[in-house]
Amino acid sequence: MISLELKTPRKKRRRTCWDRLRARVLESRRQRRTDPATSAAAQLLALFTLVAGRMPLVPTAAVLAPYTPPPISSGHARRVETARRLGMPSRYVDIVLTHGTVSYAVLFEHVRRGGRSREDAMFVLRQKAPEACRDWLDHVEQYGLWSSLLLCHVRGVDQDTDVKLLKSTLAWLQDLNPGGGGPPPPADAGMNLTP
Repeated sequence: MISLELKTPRKKRRRTCWDRLRARVLESRRQRRTDPATSAAAQLLALFTLVAGRMPLVPTAAVLAPYTPPPISSGHARRVETARRLGMPSRYVDIVLTHGTVSYAVLFEHVRRGGRSREDAMFVLRQKAPEACRDWLDHVEQYGLWSSLLLCHVRGVDQDTDVKLLKSTLAWLQDLNPGGGGPPPPADAGMNLTP
């Protein structure tokens, strides 16, 4: 057997202050298992403090500048002036200058859209439609009977649309005078009629 004496005896090592400090740190790490909710709350508090710290304590007085519209371009100014001379809304100036008149298809499309385009379309439609239809157009606009107006549109032929507008006007007049045997003749009946 081998004797134990052959092995070098282990010397008991002396512990230093460094070893004690290391042992203390390891022990504190082992005991310091943090609660995740506490950690998240601390992070949120730090974030809130950072955001709130960047805000001024006293709000600065806002300087209210009056609204000034951008300057009007020269092309738009020419269009507005041309529309004023032609007596129509500026949205139809290009159409009138290229085709000579605004088609019923464009007008009825703008009536369908509503809003400001409907107002402009009704203004031009009163000028374009036969004069006998103007009272009916006023009635349609006053009571919002847009569907009955849109039924008068015939695609492609403006004369057919004029005829349908006149028929709708006659039907409206007959509804106004149901027992009178027919509508009263217009004041300018028989004038400026061409076959």
